[in-house]
Order: sequence, then C-alpha cells, then structure tokens
Amino acid sequence: DFFKKLNCYKNSLLFIHLMTKPRLLLVDDDKNTLDGLIKILSRDGFSVSGVLSAYDALNLISRENFDIVLTDMKMPGMGGLSLIHEVRKMDLPVAIVVITAYSSEKTAAEATKCGADYYLKKPVNIEELELIIGRLWERQPLIPQNPVVKEKLNEIRNASAMNKTER
Repeated sequence: DFFKKLNCYKNSLLFIHLMTKPRLLLVDDDKNTLDGLIKILSRDGFSVSGVLSAYDALNLISRENFDIVLTDMKMPGMGGLSLIHEVRKMDLPVAIVVITAYSSEKTAAEATKCGADYYLKKPVNIEELELIIGRLWERQPLIPQNPVVKEKLNEIRNASAMNKTER
C-alpha cells in the first residue's frame, strides 16, 4: 500500500516537474546580451533572473533556488570556470550551461571538466538554447531533499503506518 502511494506520488511529481519550466539564472557581463536573453526567455515563459558578475551570481544562488545557471565564460574578476567550480562546491542540484564567444575545443573541455553540462557559442541560437534547457530540465532529478517533497513523502509514510496499526 505504501509503495503504491509512493509510486503514484512520484509519478505526480514527475508530471508536475515536466509541466513546469525551470528557474533560470543568467550571468553575463555584457548588459545588452543579458537583457536580450532575459527578455526572450521571459517571453517564452521561463522564470529568469540575471546578474552582471559571477560574484553577484554566487550571492543570489546563496539566497534563492535556481534550476539552471547559464553563464558567460570570460568576465572581469571571477570568470565562468571559477563560477562553475564554486557552484559545484555548494553541491546544489543545478545544471550549468556555458555560453561564450571565445570557443575552442580546449575551453569546451575545461568547462565540462569543471562541471558544465553544456557549452554553447555566441551568438546564441535561441531555439538551440531552449532545446538544451528542456533536455536539462527533463533529466534533472526530483530532489528528495526538497522540503516540500520530503514533507509529502513523510505524510504518505505516516498514513501508511497508521493504516497498518489500525488493522
């Protein structure tokens, strides 16, 4: 009985997950690029925040939850690779996409080695970007550490335990 309810609940969560769009954080020191991507992705139904530096991104990530971070590679101060490294140290369930004008096989390999999930060249093809965001969102796990998920799972467990003691 417990496992039937748990399976039903997991399927419901998966359905809800796939029917919603991920929360995005865009990081780019070029204000025009940042504003343009925010405008397009917001228009297409995404919840988007944007910052002009990796430092601002880390500050925002420490206060808010994001599903996918899209970052420029070369920025003044802390660059994209360092941002990826810092985000991965936080052990957050976030996907990372690097977007850069300075592309080569070497930089793509570096970004992937640091923990980037995808690597795109500028100028960004919006259809390709949205396809990648969709792929990342589909494979992003439903995190049992999520407080809402954890609470619902506890409710199911408690209800199942109560049913057993009543028998």
